[in-house]
Amino acid sequence: MKLKLWIALLALSVVVAACRNLLTEDPKSFVTSDSFFKTEADLKSGVMAAYSPMRSNNLFNGWPWLSLELASDQVRIDRDEPNLETSGPDFLFYSTGSRGVTVAWRELYNMVFRANLVLANADRVQQWTNPALKPTYLAEAKFLRAYAYLWLTKLYDDVPLLLTLADHDNLAVARTPVEQVHQQIITDLTEVEAVLPAKWGSSDRGRATRGAAEMALADLYLWRASFLKKTAEWQNASDWAKKVMDSGDWGLSADYISTFLPSNKGNREMIFYVAASGVDSRSSSGWLVNFYFPRDFGLSTGGGWGAGHPTDWHYNQYQPGDYRKEAGYRTGGCRWDGYCVTAFKDGPLPWKYRPTNNGSDGGKCDVDIPLYRYAEAILIYAEAQNELGNAGVAVQYLDMIRARARNGTGAENRASPADYTGPLDQASLRDAIFAERDLELAHEAKRWFDLVRRDSEDQSYWGNSLHDHDPNSWRMQAIQDYKKRWPVPQSEIDLNPNLLPNNPGY
Repeated sequence: MKLKLWIALLALSVVVAACRNLLTEDPKSFVTSDSFFKTEADLKSGVMAAYSPMRSNNLFNGWPWLSLELASDQVRIDRDEPNLETSGPDFLFYSTGSRGVTVAWRELYNMVFRANLVLANADRVQQWTNPALKPTYLAEAKFLRAYAYLWLTKLYDDVPLLLTLADHDNLAVARTPVEQVHQQIITDLTEVEAVLPAKWGSSDRGRATRGAAEMALADLYLWRASFLKKTAEWQNASDWAKKVMDSGDWGLSADYISTFLPSNKGNREMIFYVAASGVDSRSSSGWLVNFYFPRDFGLSTGGGWGAGHPTDWHYNQYQPGDYRKEAGYRTGGCRWDGYCVTAFKDGPLPWKYRPTNNGSDGGKCDVDIPLYRYAEAILIYAEAQNELGNAGVAVQYLDMIRARARNGTGAENRASPADYTGPLDQASLRDAIFAERDLELAHEAKRWFDLVRRDSEDQSYWGNSLHDHDPNSWRMQAIQDYKKRWPVPQSEIDLNPNLLPNNPGY
């Protein structure tokens, strides 16, 4: 599983980050870390390189994202997709050799390694323009390491905990119990939450903020309280989500769809995201075009794979008149050159990710990829309050999300979705909150995690939801419970057998 030092240094030499807004330095040329970490600009370049795998190496802009989408009950593959490697997760065909499984492990550890490289070399920097920024650079590196480990544990459970460069050189490293990894995440995120800035300027879009650390902590405690059944930690999930809301730094956009539009970059709802300027392929979120643009437009003329169709179940969950459905999906449409299709052959597709060029150049997509939104803070708080027995508070915050949807373009007064008037028992409210997460956070790679973690609370929820909502999940094979967890990739086991035993079933 070793990530060699020279590989990371080579990556740093080209310093490709999430977008031009996230990194403005010219590429550096060097051979070893001894000759590189001399100046503040070098250190900043190292930090920016730690962000890079989130986009440029297909982590959240590629196969793992698509795999999580398709493996949920929210998304199905286009019926004309010929490639089983692409469509496989929709049929729960993922294994130790699957591309999404392998890329996620590799690139998350790429983030960890690059972050550790910064932390190991920061004290060697001698030339400073603004030495007061050093704690911020270190905080960003620790945040990115913690965020990568949060994803790793949510996908694979026990994973190697690597905190130093010496750890990366250990060819026989074993998997660390998930509890130990989580405690390190908590330590890192709690530390950096007090250091990271509340906001960054427009030239630094996408960099970690205090709110991002608070959201990651809320996310972690949500996972621990539900999936790991550590119910005492619902209070922690509630507290961190509330801290995001009480900060005054973030808020809901008046218009739901405007949150995602390139014309509204840096809006108050987007707490943490992969920034994409789309000025070239290196600063693009072009996979969103591949995933969500229709085959009807032609793969080489502005179309996509149509890989992310909503399942019939998910699409029909929106109440009539729900603005999120009207604005967030399209059943037909026009290509960048004016060619139009009245009705897409294989049904509706998401339309919340709309590049300025309308797909004329898929390699220059300027849509930011959302990782944490303010809306999710509200829903985490509502869920935690319900689990803590505060039904009235939970409903109040649930209705905030519905009220924004009723605002439509910002000043409408729609009837749908109506405020919650159902039963106030914990189970009924839990259903309502999970349903709202499905609608509000659609196509943000959240649903699969929701199905998995709720299965710990409501036995067979994961399998029953897939069976009832997405026929592709059982069309080719019976749903197997062990698929709730991803396996350690075979390519990593081949390098290091100490990563065995693999997760059950693989």
